[in-house]
Amino acid sequence: MVDLACSEAPAEAELARFAAECRFEKIPESVRHEAKRSLVNIFGTALAGCREPAIETMLATMQPFAGAPSAGLIGRPERTDAALAACLNAAAANIFDFDDTHEATIIHPAAPVFAALFAAAESREKTGAEVLRGVVLGGEVTCRIGLALAPGHYARGWHITSTAGVFGAAAGTGTLLGLPPDKMKHALAAAAGQSAGLVETLGTDAKSLSVGASARGGLLAALLAEAGFTGPSAPLTGTRGFLNVYGDPPSPDALLADLGECWEIAAN
Repeated sequence: MVDLACSEAPAEAELARFAAECRFEKIPESVRHEAKRSLVNIFGTALAGCREPAIETMLATMQPFAGAPSAGLIGRPERTDAALAACLNAAAANIFDFDDTHEATIIHPAAPVFAALFAAAESREKTGAEVLRGVVLGGEVTCRIGLALAPGHYARGWHITSTAGVFGAAAGTGTLLGLPPDKMKHALAAAAGQSAGLVETLGTDAKSLSVGASARGGLLAALLAEAGFTGPSAPLTGTRGFLNVYGDPPSPDALLADLGECWEIAAN
């Protein structure tokens, strides 16, 4: 393995800065439009999947351990805590695999990102523009990390919607929380420690569990970073960072290539 990080400023620092500081007004209208289309799609697929047996089992099993009912479940009357709501809404949205797709990576980016964002937004007074910004930037982070992993990552057997999605969920939620760049990078580090998901699980209940876990893990990563939780300086590009461990081989240049000019989420 080689050290992919620049000694002065690893790529994840710039990616975190971009996610933290890119204002809504800087996002092209065409990109916002694509994000809105993804949201319409994701609510439809979540509604379709919300009563599938896997979702029923996850809810029945996890609800007894849930905290205060602060967040809703799409298509269902129950309310639960934010972490479980993020998990179940993401799983329901992706269970049929008809949710939005970034073709270059075959990631379904919206499910983990939107589910974490909406769970966080229910307990905080945020505008629609702030949530949409989080969808765009969280989706962009997901797709760029996916490009840095593709195609060897999926071919190796990693379920890229789950493994990359946790980063987008963390970044998207981090924008909603107003994380500064240093804390945004720590959120990405906390996400890196939770990335998981196997292609072998596709077609089974376990696939939905990993997608749900990516939303829950990203939400948790952002909240922990907000509270001062820290991680390594190069969680993505370090010698034993995410890209070196999960990439086969990695393409770290994809993290920053034309960042802010070429929007991967617009190719969704």
